[in-house]
Amino acid sequence: MDEVLKLVNRLQGACTLLGDTAGQNDSDLPGLWEMLPSIVVIGGQSSGKSSVLEAVVGKDFLPRGTGIVTRRPLVLQLVHLENPEEREYGVFLHRGPEKMYDFMAIRQEIEDETKRYLQQNGKVVSADPIQLTVSSPLVPNLTLVDMPGLTKVPIDGQPKSIVKDLEDMARTYIKGDNAIILAVTPANADLATSDALHLARQVDPAGDRTIGVLTKLDIMDPGTDAREVLDGSAVRLKHGWIGVVNRGQKDIMQAVDMESARSKELQFFKANPRYADLKNVGMNFLSGKLSNHLIGAIRRQLPAIQNQINTGIAGLEKELSSMGGPPVTSRGGMVHLILSLCRQFEEAFGKAVDGGKGGGEQILKVFEERLGQNIQQLQFKKILEPSNVKRIVEEADGYQPHLIAPEMGYRRLLQECLVLFKGPADTAVGEVHHVLRSIVASTINSDDCKNLQQYTSLKREIVATASSSLDTMKEDARKMVLTMVDMERSYLTADVFRDIISQNGAVDGADQPGLLRTLSGRRIAEIPERGDPGQQHLQMISAHVSAYITHVRTQLKQTIPKAIVHCLVMQAKKQLLDKLHAEVADKEDLPLKRMLSEDDSTMKRREQCQTRVQLLRKAAEEISSVSF
Repeated sequence: MDEVLKLVNRLQGACTLLGDTAGQNDSDLPGLWEMLPSIVVIGGQSSGKSSVLEAVVGKDFLPRGTGIVTRRPLVLQLVHLENPEEREYGVFLHRGPEKMYDFMAIRQEIEDETKRYLQQNGKVVSADPIQLTVSSPLVPNLTLVDMPGLTKVPIDGQPKSIVKDLEDMARTYIKGDNAIILAVTPANADLATSDALHLARQVDPAGDRTIGVLTKLDIMDPGTDAREVLDGSAVRLKHGWIGVVNRGQKDIMQAVDMESARSKELQFFKANPRYADLKNVGMNFLSGKLSNHLIGAIRRQLPAIQNQINTGIAGLEKELSSMGGPPVTSRGGMVHLILSLCRQFEEAFGKAVDGGKGGGEQILKVFEERLGQNIQQLQFKKILEPSNVKRIVEEADGYQPHLIAPEMGYRRLLQECLVLFKGPADTAVGEVHHVLRSIVASTINSDDCKNLQQYTSLKREIVATASSSLDTMKEDARKMVLTMVDMERSYLTADVFRDIISQNGAVDGADQPGLLRTLSGRRIAEIPERGDPGQQHLQMISAHVSAYITHVRTQLKQTIPKAIVHCLVMQAKKQLLDKLHAEVADKEDLPLKRMLSEDDSTMKRREQCQTRVQLLRKAAEEISSVSF
């Protein structure tokens, strides 16, 4: 199972490099760190925690001092070398493959890297770990995470929040179900007030993941011992307690080596009748227990890790796909992507135009309601008042009065009436144009265009091009409908007018469908004859003109929508982004990249997803390469 431990070491290294650690993975992305079993060492300041770790490694390498010495978690990966003659060394993840054989230099690097990082980020402590791998013939295969020591009261120079900060940091690392908690507590202190036990019980109330370590057994008050704790009679833990005796401050000052310290520890337990028969004492027992416990946890967890990795990869790939996949960098790829996104928009726009509420329904409402209402409100009545008719007819006759019918007067009256149709026609074009602009605005943010959402620059380009195209098409449609009105003014249909004249006496033709009516809906023969013959003559002229305008009104109510649909609606469906298509094909790399620039949140999310996929794929490859 040594290969399994090495596998976990490699995966933890990959996690640290890619920012997936207990202190850093606060996003909703699937993480790997918390899947991996690890032993997290917690304890109060001056509990002997650092001395335990140094005893496991067999070297002095951890910073020492008063107050908070450890200010960042240290992920300590121990690799056992089979060759007993091989020289031991350490490798820091942040320094690459460089091997450091001087353990005093390793201690200095821990201090320097901690100081550099904290100053750079303006922090007193940080949850971002330092990762150190120690390879030696004297160490077991084991991974330990050394947490900064817990404290109850901030001292001078420390922020008031330091107590909570340290506790929250430790809790973050031990709350995961795969974290094995090594709770270090000095035997010469009241276990009821143990910082490590208190925190461990918060996240592991059943004690399924907690192993207790009692330090400083050799300096307990005379007449006291920790026998009842070590044999399980008091302060029980499911996985028990292990008693150790580390080097004291005097030993450290005198540079007592680890081998001598181990020998001294063994003598202490053998010589003390209260501990002589116990097996769960000494650094050798602690190292073996931790290694076996970690191997067992890894063996149980690996199938679940594989399943979580596969699930995580599938979920991340799906999310990346929804964001358009990995970023495109080649010119051809960028052109293809932009044109594909433009086509998606055009298809969604066409679907909305052909659809119901908010789209085609609004255009139909313009034609069937608004256009008719606007035409109905035209002020033909003022033009066709007898006094106005008389004025226009007389002005048209000039110095020579008409003999039978005032043709020039008829023509002027018709032209003055017909020109009024330009207003409703122009208004209809504007209203349909407004509807199409609204459809552009709603379509660009619709679910049908979700792949566009991260490309804010391209969205702006599409909206700008669509708006410009619609403005051009609006002018074309406007010219068309106004030309149609001008055509009616330019050439009056004589046959229609003859039909009107011929119906003057059609008194009994009420049910004939071909009869022309005035704007008021009356048949010409139903116009009452009031006043003298001159007044009656003017009323008849007004009725004839009114009937002709009614005929033209019916035609324009049918043809104006056709012209608008042909010149504006259909062209918008066919050619809305043609200009952008042509421009994209001619653009160089830099403008294309600008068009595909994403908003900051999307770019960050994409990078996070890609980094995490990279990590999980590497993990999957590593696991598949190991034989269990």
